Amino acid sequence: MKTFNDLVFKPHALGRGSVQARLDLGNDIEVSVVGGPWMLGDGETTFEVAAFYKTLGKFVPMPDGEDVSGWNSKGKVTKLINYLENL
Repeated sequence: MKTFNDLVFKPHALGRGSVQARLDLGNDIEVSVVGGPWMLGDGETTFEVAAFYKTLGKFVPMPDGEDVSGWNSKGKVTKLINYLENL
């Protein structure tokens, strides 16, 4: 199972100190984890998570039914990754 430690963060296209990591889960789902100004996480201790079906180009709903999950700790990001891996 993949964890937060498998994410490789790079500067986000928005700039201004924002970061983004993408992780292919191998089940047609790609996770995007971001953080920084104007995002739902600071990019250091909290993070915004979204996931997409690669072939459909649509959001994968988070466990609460929303498209995006915000203000997640590193541990919660791992839990979301594991949830999405098992879909």
